[in-house]
Amino acid sequence: MNCAECRDNLVACAEGLLDREAGPLCQAHLEDCAECRAEYEAITSLQRRLIARGQTVAEVNLVETVMRRVHQEQFQPERETIMSKLMKYRWRFGLGAATTVAAVLLVVLLTSPKAQAKAIEVMTKGAQAVAKLTSIHLRGQVRTAPQDNFSAIMPEQDFVTIELWKQFEPDLKWRVEKPGRIAVMDGQSTLLFIKPDYACKVQKASPSAFDTQWLHEMANLSQTLGNELSAIKANGWPITLTQEHGADGKTKSVITVEAKSGLQTNDYLKNKFFGTADTRRVYVFDDQAELLESVKIYLHSDAGEKLVFALDQIDYNQPMDPGLFQLQLPADVSWAEPAQKLPDNEKYAAMTAAQAARAFFEACSRKDWTEAGKFMSPLNDSAKQYLGGLEIISLGEPFGAAKYPGQMVPYEIKLANGGVKKFNLAVRKDNPAGRWQVDGGI
Repeated sequence: MNCAECRDNLVACAEGLLDREAGPLCQAHLEDCAECRAEYEAITSLQRRLIARGQTVAEVNLVETVMRRVHQEQFQPERETIMSKLMKYRWRFGLGAATTVAAVLLVVLLTSPKAQAKAIEVMTKGAQAVAKLTSIHLRGQVRTAPQDNFSAIMPEQDFVTIELWKQFEPDLKWRVEKPGRIAVMDGQSTLLFIKPDYACKVQKASPSAFDTQWLHEMANLSQTLGNELSAIKANGWPITLTQEHGADGKTKSVITVEAKSGLQTNDYLKNKFFGTADTRRVYVFDDQAELLESVKIYLHSDAGEKLVFALDQIDYNQPMDPGLFQLQLPADVSWAEPAQKLPDNEKYAAMTAAQAARAFFEACSRKDWTEAGKFMSPLNDSAKQYLGGLEIISLGEPFGAAKYPGQMVPYEIKLANGGVKKFNLAVRKDNPAGRWQVDGGI
């Protein structure tokens, strides 16, 4: 589990809502990552303070209790902030699950009692319906490059298709795919394949991996609401509820979340991934079926608002071909390996990010693939052909990004074919060997 996936799960972890697979993965990451651990401790500290201030009441009917409280508040003077009310209601009603807390949040934020009641009904029933699923298939369109990360946003790109197949019963299995990238979890291990010849395998089952967390959240409405609640509590994101009539004549409930990344405008990762972007998220529920029907995500930027993701097909409880969770790889595939300590590992561990970037590019210029391989895995034939014989034009001062554990090193190189590449080399050293590894930007 990486930092983005861990932070998406922190609230659920604090509340004991993670399943037997996700819980240990989250805890293992927290043991190794100081930044995520600090955020987790802040959440649990807040939770303890809330418990100390509140009272727990068991076996409460959610809708009746909340609506009774709403009625009372209409005749009481305003003495508390919206956030303090939300925190107090959570524990007074004995609401341990993040999904029901999300419903209470909507009650507090929406002003109309009728809208409040409808919001509770939509969110709680939607979460309950999804919790009973045996399988789900999602199909949507996202603006990104076919081979790039699953959560990468590239608003200038055309839409490409992205799909998720997820089996909940009898065993958890899943597959996420777009034209140039596939991730599969077969119940025992998790595999990533980037076409045409790159593969990476994790020898354990994972509820999400390889930057697929955001799409898994669409398939697990309970987790989605918990994550949205966490962000709303921390950042004050607004939520609105409206009702519309679809082309089929049925009534739809539309819940909109204005999500803010919290990143500065000049942060390198701002608006590059779903987890680091300012977005407007629109969830549409079918009132009759009480199920999520579609999702649209709009990117907010200086250039205006632009649709970057549209989930337009959701198949519930459909039989799934077991072959979906098996992946046949080409014979010449190159496997990524975690960095291991070298005989002279101290030399490389002592390098700065800039020194590591220079050493890597200089090795590529000499076609010294043994040396270059100390910084990048796998260094396959296509990478060697692309980077071999390059010339370094310039290397800039490394810089960081708020939600990235490594450094970015600006570079400009001239390739052997005469082309010039100017970008930022992403390097990180949070690996068993403690030395810089190329993580992207090539």
